[in-house]
Amino acid sequence: MKKRICYLFVFNGYADWEAAYTVAHLNKYSDFMIRTFSIDGQTITSMGDIRIEPDHSLEEVDPKKVDLLLLPGGEAWENEEHQEIALLVEAFLHANKTVAAICGATVLLGNHGFLDHVPHTSNDLAYLKDLAPDYRGDAHYVQEPCVSSDNLITANGAAALELMVAIFKKFNVMEDSVTDAVYDLFRSAGMENRMFAETEA
Repeated sequence: MKKRICYLFVFNGYADWEAAYTVAHLNKYSDFMIRTFSIDGQTITSMGDIRIEPDHSLEEVDPKKVDLLLLPGGEAWENEEHQEIALLVEAFLHANKTVAAICGATVLLGNHGFLDHVPHTSNDLAYLKDLAPDYRGDAHYVQEPCVSSDNLITANGAAALELMVAIFKKFNVMEDSVTDAVYDLFRSAGMENRMFAETEA
């Protein structure tokens, strides 16, 4: 029986692969129910040209009833769109709920002060400072694929697997050893495929 809820924010051009590992495995292996929402609840098209009809609009999301807010990347963040999501992030953190942001979504967090006093990461420190002019978290930036700090999880755009692992460990979805094994499985498969491609070339 599904007891917890993960809300995935979707918008035109969102990077669909960045949340794919997390939502697929949460849905399969945990008691999390996955729900999508957009600003107005209208159909959106992902960066991969996948059409999605969101379950809800932004105004219908109640942080008190949701356990995890997942923010995927996309150029919209870099263009300062969807800034109203900052109020939702604030509400989630105030309610002691978890917010996970990857790639461009970290720009929103940086520009609204959420990264000023906690360990975090992004695509690069220079990336954050360039695209989030109000960012003041330099001293807390960590050059790692994914960083988990209390109720805030951040990851760079190439760390979709690491994001999944951090979320799994945060919510005790599996034994840590099992989570690490799942990570190693996908990670090693990717390395083997790359080695095979290089050999064929």
